[in-house]
Amino acid sequence: MSIIEKNLTIAIPQNWSCISDFPPKQSMKWREVYKKNANTEAVHQIPKIELKERLQRNKRLLKIFRFNTGRVQEQLFYSHLFFLTDLEGILLDLIGEETLHNGLKPLEVGLGSSMALDSGGINAISIALETGHNVFLKGDEHQLLFFKDWLCLCCPIKVQGDIIAYMNFSRSTPFIYDSIFALVSSIVSSIELELEKELSNNQRVQALFNTYSLTNRECEVAALWLQNKGALFISEQLGITEGTVRNFVKKIYTKCTVNDRGSFMKKFH
Repeated sequence: MSIIEKNLTIAIPQNWSCISDFPPKQSMKWREVYKKNANTEAVHQIPKIELKERLQRNKRLLKIFRFNTGRVQEQLFYSHLFFLTDLEGILLDLIGEETLHNGLKPLEVGLGSSMALDSGGINAISIALETGHNVFLKGDEHQLLFFKDWLCLCCPIKVQGDIIAYMNFSRSTPFIYDSIFALVSSIVSSIELELEKELSNNQRVQALFNTYSLTNRECEVAALWLQNKGALFISEQLGITEGTVRNFVKKIYTKCTVNDRGSFMKKFH
């Protein structure tokens, strides 16, 4: 029995699941998945070019994640790490103490690592991936040795009811407090709220674009133009020339009955 389990006396909130909440046969199946696929303690890594694409696709989510976790960093007086993974359990960001980051290196855990069951074994992220639940795991419930003295809490991040990512909070300590569940849930709720607001605003803007009969390509250019992006940036993002971008902007201005960027942004913000 680990130090954590000797000292862990806590009431788990009803909206959180522990490994003991699942049928023993299910837990055994999960353990077998990892044993069949893992020859060492090394965690599977995706290619760097694929990681770059995933980071680009989740750029806004990453910014919101870093802002919301950053707000609580100074309030946490104990060792901790925040993980952000995508829908497949690929690690997109890792925030916390440098010494704990270094502890993950022997396992080759870093950006691009897969925390899914076949790669990371039973951990809070992999079980959340399998079930869609908020998951709490302690010490010896993990299959990777590094996590044996860790407490881990993982929450799905949802937008309009659909899971889009997962946030995991881990702390290397023998003690945990009831408030940690509320803290993790609060951070995830804040992330979801910002994403919902952004989506709602994007939908509103798209509806306005439609009223001016903008084509799909014009909508793409207009959306980036509204973000104050330059013609060069837009051309690189959409795979067209700068000249083509400027031609699209002229057409957009004509359809929207504006003469410059200032009036265009004022109309849609």
